[in-house]
Amino acid sequence: MSAAGGPEACWAPVPAHARPVGTPSAEDAAEGADAAEEAAAGALSGALGWLDTHLEWFAPHLWERFLPRRPFRPGPLLELLGLIRLLDRSGHLPKHAPLPSRALDLAERATADPDFTRGLCRADELFPYHLNLIALLELLGRPQPALRARGEALLAAGAGAHARPYKPVLGRIELRYFLDRGGFPAPAPLPDLGTLFRESLPALRPDVLHLTESETYALTHALFYVTDFGGRDLPGGPEEAARLRETVRVLLAVHLARGSLDLAAELLLCTQALGISAAPPVRYGWSVLARARRPDGAVPSPVHRPEVLATLSGDKAAAYLFGTCYHTTLAAGLAAAVRIERGGGGRADCGPQLPCAAPEEILRWTREAAQAPPSSREAWAAHVVPLLVLCVQARDLPVLTEVLRAAEALGQGDAPVVRSAAAYVSAQTG
Repeated sequence: MSAAGGPEACWAPVPAHARPVGTPSAEDAAEGADAAEEAAAGALSGALGWLDTHLEWFAPHLWERFLPRRPFRPGPLLELLGLIRLLDRSGHLPKHAPLPSRALDLAERATADPDFTRGLCRADELFPYHLNLIALLELLGRPQPALRARGEALLAAGAGAHARPYKPVLGRIELRYFLDRGGFPAPAPLPDLGTLFRESLPALRPDVLHLTESETYALTHALFYVTDFGGRDLPGGPEEAARLRETVRVLLAVHLARGSLDLAAELLLCTQALGISAAPPVRYGWSVLARARRPDGAVPSPVHRPEVLATLSGDKAAAYLFGTCYHTTLAAGLAAAVRIERGGGGRADCGPQLPCAAPEEILRWTREAAQAPPSSREAWAAHVVPLLVLCVQARDLPVLTEVLRAAEALGQGDAPVVRSAAAYVSAQTG
């Protein structure tokens, strides 16, 4: 406990790529959209180059020589085929091009392994992923008729009860999306995606102040599925869409401030799917991904440690690099592919820099915000809610109090999230 009896503050170290570089200029404001387009194109080309070079590591048998066996052995391949499907959908990289063809060869070999059929027939919690891999292979021109027939029979028999109403809603959304995309007949108890989405976390007004990392992942994945990765509009009315856009904008700023590249990439994809690709945190997000990207094109995950990689050599180094980079690299590639497919949108204003998730940087921001002229208060106020989230989740009451004072000075004292954060401080200190 702190000296005042409240919780101890807990701030995680901030990686270098999360720390802002310099001060935005008028030129930045004019060139922001172009820079984001360039960064997205660089992220996609870098990812594709790195994936092409490291493609052999997607084979389960090679992965398992050096890395822990995954519950769903072809899991990385499934993620890769999802990117290939988006690139084929947009015409950016057809499925018969060399990289997709080689990836599809690996996926076909994975489904030919007897272990895959055994896993399919277990119809356990991994059953939807078996169906999804079968469906993606068919969508990309490599049908597996025997496996598809077995999957459809198990689905019709209710194996695993995956469609039943008592199953978690995100799992049912995922299953329904896989079935619809793959042309599998959906079981009668499984509602359509729009109905399921209305029961999901993003549709139930999540409280950004207390949203956990795992809940944020749940939010991004529900949005991926219900929009088909930006291929269709969000269900619901304009009010719900506007609220969700604000939630995603805030969460993107939060995870950029922390330097969490996995979630930042996923949330960038969500901004595209929701039509907010010109918001200031989006432009900044692409610059963060560009700074973080390795020279070889990979985007390191939160568990990647360059100092550990430096102690390894040969296949062990290659395995470590792949295991700690492939997912975030794929996520960045997906976000870039959707941005390129849908277009970047308009230009965003260049306001004050978002401070990183370090108390000294947030305190500096509060001092500058308190002196902001009336003409720029709206731009400064855009950072208030993300900073409140960071302080509440770090349990830093003194810094949180200063952000609340800055919010008052910026005319945001009556905003609902500001009032909630103030109530949190009162409950902790009263």
